[in-house]
Amino acid sequence: MKQQSFLFLACTLALGAAALWIDLPLTQLVAANLTPALDEFFDDLSGVADAETYALMALGAYGIGLWALPRHAVRRWAPVAERLVRGGLFMLLTMASGGILTLVLKHLVARARPSVFLENAFYGLATPFSGSPYNSFPSSHTLTAFAVAAVLAHLLPRWRWPLMALATVVGLCRVLTLEHFLTDVIVAALLAIACARFWAPRVLAPNMEWPLRGPWHWHRKTVR
Repeated sequence: MKQQSFLFLACTLALGAAALWIDLPLTQLVAANLTPALDEFFDDLSGVADAETYALMALGAYGIGLWALPRHAVRRWAPVAERLVRGGLFMLLTMASGGILTLVLKHLVARARPSVFLENAFYGLATPFSGSPYNSFPSSHTLTAFAVAAVLAHLLPRWRWPLMALATVVGLCRVLTLEHFLTDVIVAALLAIACARFWAPRVLAPNMEWPLRGPWHWHRKTVR
């Protein structure tokens, strides 16, 4: 517990230092060198982190697996169906919990986006629930990218580092398009990874049987 508290404190101090001494210089550097063509390229690249698309895919996998799991005609595919159920639910819960936390932080912190600083020289926090453009912290696109990468990394551990690298590219693109500060991206990535680590043992562990039941039967103690 002491080690975790120390790590949390160290991360908080490091992020605070980055917000004070890295975010603004980096934003100014990007603004000085960003061209319309590069902006469009980076924006299109970060567009792969579309939360609705991944949520629908996860919901589809979960639904198909849940339908196939109890049917005798497809019993030989039971291991595949179970992986679809657990993997789909794992993705949905990670994205949902991370998305809710991100939305709450966006409204409570009310951090001004880089565009506000570049246009009005304002860098800081507004009144909570001020709305756009005071909703920079943390980055929703980055949360989605890292949530998907973290979930797939648990399911496909051999692909862990390529998946994390792709998510990092998405996060950096949000900085390079001047949509977010670097610390917005870092916190979103940590939040996504933390949510995935929270849900992984609760959904993927073989002794956890509740994911193999329909949501209307989660309260039951056994599968049958």
